[in-house]
Formats: sequence, C-alpha cells, structure tokens
Amino acid sequence: MYTITNDIDVRDMARGAVLLGSGGGGDPYVGELYLRNQLAEGRSPNIIKASELADDAFVVSIAGVGAPTVIIEHLVSTHTLLRLLEASETFYGRKIDALISAEIGGVNSMFPLALGTRAGIPVVDGDGMGRAFPHLEMTTFGVYGCAATPSVLMDDSGNVVHVHTTTNRIAEDVVRSVCASLGSMIFGSFYPMSGRQVKQLTVHDTVTHTLEIGRRIRAARESQLDPVKGVLQFLDAPAQGRYARELFNGRIVDVVHETRDGWHWGYVLISSGAGREPEFRIEIQNEYLVARHNGKTVTIVPDLIAILDAESAEPLTAEMLAYGQRVRVIGYSAAPIMRRPECLKVFGPRLFGIDEDFRPVEQLRAAE
Repeated sequence: MYTITNDIDVRDMARGAVLLGSGGGGDPYVGELYLRNQLAEGRSPNIIKASELADDAFVVSIAGVGAPTVIIEHLVSTHTLLRLLEASETFYGRKIDALISAEIGGVNSMFPLALGTRAGIPVVDGDGMGRAFPHLEMTTFGVYGCAATPSVLMDDSGNVVHVHTTTNRIAEDVVRSVCASLGSMIFGSFYPMSGRQVKQLTVHDTVTHTLEIGRRIRAARESQLDPVKGVLQFLDAPAQGRYARELFNGRIVDVVHETRDGWHWGYVLISSGAGREPEFRIEIQNEYLVARHNGKTVTIVPDLIAILDAESAEPLTAEMLAYGQRVRVIGYSAAPIMRRPECLKVFGPRLFGIDEDFRPVEQLRAAE
C-alpha cells in the first residue's frame, strides 16, 4: 500500500495524468485541488496493488463522463460523489471494497482518489486503458469479458439513472445520451468486478506511473536540465515493452476546437520555423489520435501522443492549445496489453474512423 501524504505527490500525479491522457480525459487540476484540500483536512488516499485484493472483493470504476471542454469548468462535488457511492452500494446490494480508474489519463485519474480519500476506500494501482479514451467500451476490462453495466449515473442535481445494457458499445451510446441530456457532465460507477477479475484484466501500476512521470519532469526542472529529455529517458523502457520518441519541436500556427455531440473535435498544426508551412498535424477527438509529419504518420492510436510546453515540459490537454505556443511533441507506446490484436479490434485506429492499421511508434519513427 502507498499512502499519499503531501501536496507535491498530488501535483506530480496530476501532471503525469495529463501526459497519459494524450490530450484528453479533462484537466485534472480541479481534482488536484480537491485532493490537496483532503490532505489539509487530515485525510490521505491509499493506493493498493491489485495483488492485495481478496479474490471476492467488490471493485467498481468511478468516472466522470462528458466533453472535456465542459469538465474543465466543473468543480468536484463531495456531496455528489458520496451520494454516488451510497446509491451504487444500494443498487449493487453490497459494500464496495475498492475503487479503480477506468482511465488513468486526465481528470478520471483523480475522481476515484477523491472519493476514496473522502470515504476511506482504497484505490487500485491500475486502470483499464493506461491512457484516456473517449468511449466507455474501450477498456481492457471490456475486451476481456467484463460488462460496463449494470451501472449508476448521477448528476449534481441529484438525478439518478440505472443502466443495464446487453453490450458495452450500447452502454456507451446510452450513457452518452444521458450525459448530453444532463448538461454534458455526469458521474457514474461502471465495470463492477471481483478482485480476481481486477488482477486479470487491469493495466497495472498506472497510478504510481503518473506519480513517477510527474516527479521526473519536476526533478529535471529543479536541476535545470531539459525536462523533456528527462521524461523521455524515463518513459523509454524497451525491456518493459515501452518506447518513447520525440516527434517534433515547433510553434503552433493553427488550432481548431469544436464541441459537437458531446465530443471535443479539432486539429492542431505546428511549424518548425517562422514563415514555413506547418509540417506537423495532430487530429483530435477528445484525445490526440494520430500525428503526421509532412503527411506521414509517426504515431497512431492506441499509442499515446503528448504535447508538452517546450520550456517546462508541462503536458497540455487539447483544450489548452493556443496559437503561438512553443511545444514539443512526443510519442509513447501504449502498454503491451493494449497492442494485442483483440484490443485493437476495440480501440484501434479504424474504430475512430481513421483509414489506417495500427503501427507501433518505435517502427514508425525508425522508418522516417
């Protein structure tokens, strides 16, 4: 068990969560403030390994659902989270023993920690993606047989919706429809699992991974070293099946944002020099999906694309991007489990309307 006891850890985790969000998942800053307030009141979140769970433990994912452009304006309500927990335990008919993130990227890395801290429930060191994705069914939990429903949805006004669908894809459509009807921001409990299932289906150690990413960026800054190189050295771990590459260094010359049908759509163009045509383009659907250099794909979903401030290496969500920013772009391989053929059938490029097959970032960069 790891217990978070200080503000620095919370800030580091939030920074790492933005990087793993691959542009999406919402800005975890509000969740960070909530956790820091909990620490100030004497409460600390406890993070446990999946291996510490009893096989018959009952675990659920707590997540916010909505467009990131709405989430960024939405405060965390203690009242809503505690009511969601109470409603979920009543609905499922048993006590919830632990919480787990559905996605570790962005704000949904913080909601389970926020609720777990307030309610005294541990949070599992893992999630179902190792990043952020826009669809509810795009998890390793779902790929390997766990149903996203029955689930409980709730908004800040106290509206409660119970969802029980035949497939996870239908669950995504139903939950998204409910979300749009309730102001494009709701909270829910999803993927009820046993401890045994959590051990088998989880992308492990991702909560502490956010902490280490944030620490590496902060330590490089404090040592007046290049923080982008610092985080790349940490992320690039071939022995663990993980690869990280710097893709581009330049200035944003155009960015388009559009909130449509509950999604954040857009693209960003980056140029390496003044007066030059933009050589680098990233497509956005909540997350950064594909990066192309002079029209050639250099990273594609489910591998991660991260845009960092060129000087500080602070990771930027898609909503933070603006004309004139100096940025550096990195590509980071998804967790090995996420690249398996059965997983690519659920969250590979073609599921996002991209007419390409998945190719690993380490191969695409080597071929440039």
